[in-house]
Amino acid sequence: MKNRRLIQRVLLTVAVLALAATVTVFIGYRRMTRNPEVLLDLVQKEADMQLNKIRQTATKNGIREWRLEAESAALLEKQKTMLLARPDVEFFMDDGDNVHLTADQGTIYTDSSRINVSGQVSANTSRYRFRTEALNYDPAARELRADTPVTLSGQSFTLHADTMAMNLETNITRFEGGVEGTISEDLQF
Repeated sequence: MKNRRLIQRVLLTVAVLALAATVTVFIGYRRMTRNPEVLLDLVQKEADMQLNKIRQTATKNGIREWRLEAESAALLEKQKTMLLARPDVEFFMDDGDNVHLTADQGTIYTDSSRINVSGQVSANTSRYRFRTEALNYDPAARELRADTPVTLSGQSFTLHADTMAMNLETNITRFEGGVEGTISEDLQF
């Protein structure tokens, strides 16, 4: 009987500690994602280089793929990443209708040129705008991908979906999961 109560107390203590640790991590994560400066302040001690007002252009075979500006960046060479505050990225497309994107924070993976952005992500072209909470750029596929709910809107339509993938070479965009939308009677092609 004593052993049983002891085991129950130990299990209860472990469960309470695990719950407290989970809550602490969750609150810390939310604080950092809502305030990218906090994350950059934490990283400054580990950063190999700290930059303010950066600008970078990526080219492949002499063709510009994207141009990036950010308020600040921290380069972490060992992790092969550059953490960005308030990134502003323009993705160049063959048809000239470029995608202009802004977010609260972002990461460039220096070994692959992959870009991840998060926090109030907003992107637009001359024809439409989309919003989501996180977006990834895969340079090998030349694709923007949102695995968080996305809203796309244009002059005569609005579309909501769980995920989106946009190929920057073909300008074809796929929406999946819970796709809903409204189309105005004035829609013209």
